[in-house]
Amino acid sequence: MRIAKDICIIMNDNSYVGREYISALQRNNIFVDIILIGINDSFNKQEDKRCGGLWTPMEQSNFSSKFCITRFNSLNDSSFIRHLTKANYSLGIQGGTGIIKDNCINTFSEGILNFHPGDLPFYRGCSAPEYQYLQGKKIISSCHFLSKGIDEGDLVDSKVLNVDNLSYFSFRASIYPLSSEFFVNVVERWLAGEDLARKPQDESLACYNKYIGDNAIDKLIKNWGKISK
Repeated sequence: MRIAKDICIIMNDNSYVGREYISALQRNNIFVDIILIGINDSFNKQEDKRCGGLWTPMEQSNFSSKFCITRFNSLNDSSFIRHLTKANYSLGIQGGTGIIKDNCINTFSEGILNFHPGDLPFYRGCSAPEYQYLQGKKIISSCHFLSKGIDEGDLVDSKVLNVDNLSYFSFRASIYPLSSEFFVNVVERWLAGEDLARKPQDESLACYNKYIGDNAIDKLIKNWGKISK
């Protein structure tokens, strides 16, 4: 069992992504601090629609008591920043929350990691898995340090996700459980003393894709088996 008091996960209260990450840590007997921010179920409703109810991460009520949990109303709560400053964390994890600003990032001596389901810098934005699939690319999760730009920041590593392509729902539902395995691997390497690589993204190759749209997702759902990769 490893209790890592110098790591914290920042997530919306009840975030599917955060719950998936915590579940993966718990299975591997790694316990970190958890910071819950407000409640924003709109993200979860979006995931329910995209995953067809197939993604059901562990409930927060099943989190081990070995996790230290603190709650704040919002990312703009002044007591939240005071808590981060006092705690003096080394490493943070973005576990599904709003935009984290520099005043938060700068309280971490090494920074905050994000695991993005897109091959950075080529696929920035919230529909990266869909664009990769439609363009016949592998589905890649990129680990990078947060910066003020969306999906910008130095790259640490990447991993091909062996997603479930049976349907659009199974495709989407498999992304974060698979990403959580990658997440735990990076955390374990850091806990073992590895200095995480920092490779600047090549901005000349960067492409930000806007949300693919509800109509496009409806077409993917209905025509999944007919779409050739």
